[in-house]
Amino acid sequence: MANDRIKQAVKENSKRQGGAQSIRRTIAILRSVSKYNETGARLSKIAKDVCLPPPTVHRILAVLLEEEFLFFDAAEKLYHLGTELYSLGTATQQFSIRDRFHTTLERICRQTDNVIHLVIRSGYDGLCIDRTVGKSRVQVLGFDIGERRLLGIGAAGQALLSFLPEKQREDILAANAPGYLKYYGIKVEKVRSWIKRTRKLKYSNSIHIVSLDSIGIGAPIFNKRGQVVAAISMAGITSRMTKEKCRKIAQIIKSEIAAVDPPPN
Repeated sequence: MANDRIKQAVKENSKRQGGAQSIRRTIAILRSVSKYNETGARLSKIAKDVCLPPPTVHRILAVLLEEEFLFFDAAEKLYHLGTELYSLGTATQQFSIRDRFHTTLERICRQTDNVIHLVIRSGYDGLCIDRTVGKSRVQVLGFDIGERRLLGIGAAGQALLSFLPEKQREDILAANAPGYLKYYGIKVEKVRSWIKRTRKLKYSNSIHIVSLDSIGIGAPIFNKRGQVVAAISMAGITSRMTKEKCRKIAQIIKSEIAAVDPPPN
């Protein structure tokens, strides 16, 4: 009886170790892909990185692809992090960024007396995670907290998309092109022209895109590694938004962002 109990305990421990081993392998693979995410990682590189046979790595990669934790570029045979990971990351990222920049939104709001939005990237969308409302009787509310909008649309969406690495930018443009046309009647080439302008000015200017009666101004927020992680934007009524006022608001937003210690990641 004692021997039977020992054998059963060993068997159960082996099962537990097997399950834990699979999880650790999966985490190691995700970390490897993350390390090479900007350029993409080949199966052989990932297998070498995690010290596992390519067939074993391929089986785990297949499941991660099915669950959208990874994206596979079939033409280049490269793996990248998928949208599901961005969604999970958003859940934690939004709290630290929101806490860091909430006072910034309030300062900008006091200087402009308009609604100010804080937006982060969530997959191929911009996600509004905070906003402050001015005292003016008539304001353009724009984003609600928790609302999503295609990256490239609106001042915040332009600011976020414009400063992403080129490969990521092109992937997003390709994915969002049908939505640009369907919901806004805009071709992807137009969005590319906005990106070019935004990169030149260092701030975005969305004119009559989300609303025919409003003009939006936005600026990116970079982390300490120089990666864009969020954007702050403001929308005003067209009749009040002269070119000079747009430039002044852009400078206010950029100055207030610069006054805050950048997020670590």
